[in-house]
Amino acid sequence: MSEWVKGLEDFIRSGVKANHRRIVVLVGSNDDAVAESAVEVVKLFLNLTNMNNGVYLYQPEYGDARRRLKAFMDGMGSIKFKPMPFKDTKLLLGQTLDYAVVDLFNDLKPNDIGRVGSVVRGGGIYVFLMPPVDKWLRSITKFQLKLITPPHKPEEVRQYLKFRFWESLMKGEGISIYDVDGSSFIKPPQPVNTLEVGQVQLSIPNVKGKATEVYKLAKTQDQVNVISMLEGMINEKGKVNAVIIADRGRGKSAAVGLAVSLIGHRLRRRRGVARIVVTAESPDNAETLMEFARRGFEELGYDVEVSRTGGSIVSLSTRGVYVDYYKPYPLMSLQRPIDLVVVDEAAMMPLPVLYGIHNRFNRVIYSTTIHGYEGAGRGFSVRFLKYLKSRRSIRVLEYEMTEPIRYAKDDPIEKWLFKTFLLDAEPAHVNDDDLKLINEGRVKYIEPNIDELFLKDEETLRQFFGIYVQAHYRNEPDDLGMMMDAPHHTVRALTLENGKVVVSIELAEEGGLDDDTINNMVLGFKPPGNIIPDRMVKYWKIPDFAKLRGWRIVRIATHPELQDKGLGSTALGMLENDARVRGLDWIGVGFGVNAQLLKFWVKNGYLPIHISPERNPVSGEYSVLMIKPISNTAKEAVYYANREFRIRLLSSLSGPYVGLEPDVALMLLTSNEPVAPLQELNLTKGQFNRLVAYAWGPMTYENTVDALIELFKAYFMRISGVGFRIPEIMEKGIIAKVFQSKTWSAAARELGVKPTVLMLGLRAISRVLLVYFYGNSFNIPVFMIQPSKRQKQAY
Repeated sequence: MSEWVKGLEDFIRSGVKANHRRIVVLVGSNDDAVAESAVEVVKLFLNLTNMNNGVYLYQPEYGDARRRLKAFMDGMGSIKFKPMPFKDTKLLLGQTLDYAVVDLFNDLKPNDIGRVGSVVRGGGIYVFLMPPVDKWLRSITKFQLKLITPPHKPEEVRQYLKFRFWESLMKGEGISIYDVDGSSFIKPPQPVNTLEVGQVQLSIPNVKGKATEVYKLAKTQDQVNVISMLEGMINEKGKVNAVIIADRGRGKSAAVGLAVSLIGHRLRRRRGVARIVVTAESPDNAETLMEFARRGFEELGYDVEVSRTGGSIVSLSTRGVYVDYYKPYPLMSLQRPIDLVVVDEAAMMPLPVLYGIHNRFNRVIYSTTIHGYEGAGRGFSVRFLKYLKSRRSIRVLEYEMTEPIRYAKDDPIEKWLFKTFLLDAEPAHVNDDDLKLINEGRVKYIEPNIDELFLKDEETLRQFFGIYVQAHYRNEPDDLGMMMDAPHHTVRALTLENGKVVVSIELAEEGGLDDDTINNMVLGFKPPGNIIPDRMVKYWKIPDFAKLRGWRIVRIATHPELQDKGLGSTALGMLENDARVRGLDWIGVGFGVNAQLLKFWVKNGYLPIHISPERNPVSGEYSVLMIKPISNTAKEAVYYANREFRIRLLSSLSGPYVGLEPDVALMLLTSNEPVAPLQELNLTKGQFNRLVAYAWGPMTYENTVDALIELFKAYFMRISGVGFRIPEIMEKGIIAKVFQSKTWSAAARELGVKPTVLMLGLRAISRVLLVYFYGNSFNIPVFMIQPSKRQKQAY
């Protein structure tokens, strides 16, 4: 064993003693030497601990990565470990490893580091393999290659992520760095002040029978407490919701899964049958929960039938207990009675979906990650708990888990991981002085110096990114990597005069494409990173739009304590001025559409130009692209695209968009400025006569619907935020009845009125619009307007 490796003995022992992890970084240019050094470190670890469950992560498509793996395998001899491509790191979630060798020569993908960073147990080690830093900072990793979009070149890729990663390794506790080429430590192993951790005796509730065995599967007192609290839900009367929050690695999903088995068991004993639904973004997200529910049932003596899809558990059934996975949106229309709904990683779902689940079901468990890979911050629990507690006649249970299950508290590697990728970033604290500044309009629009922001001004960066973490966005470590290194991404912020960040904006530059790229787009090529130009060329056949330059707003979020104060709109107005000064042609945005969000963008003058043909299966939302033109050239193109969009949407409301909410459809058909103010109403003579007879006389709706469609199409093409409008309730009624072909009862229910009110209202509005389009220049023959028997009774 080399002398330098012996110098790691106390370093590794101290981690075992404290039940903490350690990182050893091996830096070198010779593949064989680096791999052989990794073998020495791992063999030392195995000799000291007898912990031998390890994995080797690498990028198999690179020849040098395969060479290093072969050299490592040769050095390990008969010692078993699992080689794994980085693309399979999702499979590690829920597992516990003793060590992980991570080859970073070819890639530094933050999501991969975030996943593997939580799966090694206390006392275990990570071994990072890296090239010399100067060489690394000149190379382009696989992650960075995917950030290059036309018209940008590889040399434009930034290197902030690698620099930040290296600096964090140099500063982090529990990390040692060895230079293989120079045979010396860059950062010698330093002692870490830790206390020896003994075995903790768990306090298990006094339960009967085999339930005790389920509790014994818990690793921490937090897990025991959560299981006990959730099991008690079945004794609560009326509506009861539970919210479980935790950082990643606290065993939250496992505890909820074990509780599900006990709840199912108790309900079956009482009623003979128990029906439980688990929902999450995908079956993969719920895999740990379902697996521990299965283990719980088996401890209770059940034979469990397991159904899988794509390797993930989607159903558990056993002697009258049924646990089924459903995607969130289909769950909303489930008709059969459900005893319990479990929402795993609830913060990943749009709030309207969570509100819908809450309203639809009596017993619901919401669990979510605060900090860590896929963390959503405390903003979710604060806002959602506030919403739950504001509802009448509901009992709310809550628990925050803090004990890690794989390692002891204050693990230095977890601290390093959270700090490096801003997994625990929080917005600035807001006080009364800050509110006064906002009320007085004392805010500043800034373009941060990205060298300063990403490398030096850690506090501002944490405030900036912390707003995203708290703003109900799905945040992944990759988001930070893209923001830092993508050559087409840039950031802006709205700050108070004291420097506190109150609005965060991430932008992607799009467009400015050359003729060859545009010609390929016409033929079907989809240039990466140019979402809005692609849709304008693909759907509306405006190839010259791809030459125009614009910003797509990737994410914009306001400090969670300062929402509904106009800060978002203020920031947008300043952003538009910025774009105008820079000679940009447009600003665009894409998002999952709901009424509240759409209202914000329509109010700020953005026009829809595309809507996805299907709902997102998780959120139940359609995706929408909207643009605000800046230059006159863009204005002409966007107005044309919006007119075509309206025509398409109006013609599709009875087809793919039959389920689109009428208030959302109405906002999609509205703009601040008129885009088709001279739209004409073109009716045949027969249509006109039938429409007159319907509006003033006995003609039925069914015999006039074709003419009504043309009448209302012309109206919706003309409307804007200014000028003539019929009452909003009737606009929604027209969408629901005429364009979505709903029954009178269903359409009226959407409006909250009786069907007869809608029937009479449509006739009245038809009269108004006929006069609007034709003036008083037409005569109405008497025979057309004789009232029918039903009309006489109605009036």
